[in-house]
Amino acid sequence: MSRMLHLLSGPQRQRIAGTAFRILARVGVRLTEPAARALLAGAGARLAGDRAYFPSALIERALSSAPRSLAIYNREGALAMRLEPETACFGAHTDAPDVLDPFSGLRRPCLVEDVQRNVRLIDALERISFTTASGLIADCPPELADRVALAQCLVGSRKPVLAMPVSLQALVDCREMAAVAAGGAAALRGKPSLIVYAEPVSPLSHPDESIRKLLYCAAQTIPIAYVPYAAQGGTAPLSQAAIIAQLCAESLSALVIHQLGQPGAPFIFGGMASVMDMRTTIFSYGAPEFQLGNSLMAEMAQHFGMPNFGTAGTSDAQCFDGQAILEAASSCLMALLSGAQLVHDVGLLGNATVVIPEMIVATDEIIAMLQHLLRPVPVDDAALSLGLFAEVGRTGDFIMQPHTLAHLRDVWYPALLYRRGARAWAAGTAETFEQRVNARTREILTKHTPPPLPPDRVAGIDLILERAAAAHAQGTGE
Repeated sequence: MSRMLHLLSGPQRQRIAGTAFRILARVGVRLTEPAARALLAGAGARLAGDRAYFPSALIERALSSAPRSLAIYNREGALAMRLEPETACFGAHTDAPDVLDPFSGLRRPCLVEDVQRNVRLIDALERISFTTASGLIADCPPELADRVALAQCLVGSRKPVLAMPVSLQALVDCREMAAVAAGGAAALRGKPSLIVYAEPVSPLSHPDESIRKLLYCAAQTIPIAYVPYAAQGGTAPLSQAAIIAQLCAESLSALVIHQLGQPGAPFIFGGMASVMDMRTTIFSYGAPEFQLGNSLMAEMAQHFGMPNFGTAGTSDAQCFDGQAILEAASSCLMALLSGAQLVHDVGLLGNATVVIPEMIVATDEIIAMLQHLLRPVPVDDAALSLGLFAEVGRTGDFIMQPHTLAHLRDVWYPALLYRRGARAWAAGTAETFEQRVNARTREILTKHTPPPLPPDRVAGIDLILERAAAAHAQGTGE
């Protein structure tokens, strides 16, 4: 990607960063986790009551020690993503409270079988680089659902996984399962295929469990995206600049703790800057303010020199319709233009309440189109082809020219968009875009077979799930 959109000037980025630093120095964050407080006290932070205050030098030191780019691998150890400037890697959600079934057309609670199907779908799509497993599935105990969802991702696809473990024990189990899938703890540490998501509570509060997960990931060198979610007018000021400063402060304060725990451990900076719709009190996933806020956070990540977390391919629409396409497409465009790197939530719609598999397939096509649209445009002698004009003359055409044959594949040819013209439309099945996407979705789900995980590794993951289930049944789990 070479066409970057800059919404903030250098002085504006510096002013937002300065405000975030002042928030941390003067307002501080709520932090009660003992190990983190001990680390901060030893490093010169001020602690008062349940709050921690961060001097600027401590933040700057954390920024200088954290990696500026990250390599993420698939379960077989091949490079899958590189989080660095001008590379956007999109990932799709496998589960939410509900799923819109592409076969029946009905919205219903998401089941383990749906996660399995969605993983298979994601595995087949070229421009969807990773899966996201959150554990919101109805047919297993909620205390185990995060691990059950991750297991389906590890077994059903080679692609990296963004996991959202609810507790520290769940995280320990998730790391162990990912290590089994990768061929051992050393293989996972050397070529990470698991990313962990954790978050504070806006405004400016870090739950103990979130901080424990943060420190565990630092100790194990597991890449972690520690990402606040806030909404203007609800959990952040109704101001685009102020919410960005708040989110930066929340993510930066976690970075300081993380780097004190293990300098150089991989950390992904970010924040989701939504808005509360005052007519409905819904925290929007499709509003222009949300897309703008995500883009501004990508710019601030670049300002701080950090890998960043983004959101795109989402919508507030409750079904696969024009609104879903409009909001997903515009959010993907903004992610690509703003330099977002780890871009999650493709296919998560309805204010983050429903996975729509057709939207994962549709967004794969949207991303392909936008990536082609934003390619660099060469303007050299070969591209300008002055000699070709002289050869063809004023009245000729270029159809039979060797140059045309040589460059046929420079054009983007869509898989799902219609280009065949009115006569073919009238003579054919006249399927709408939605119908074509649904047919392609069902075809992948019916026919695609991901490469299997070796049986001994599947058995190892099953043993971890059985152990967690037994602990839960005995009341010794989280």
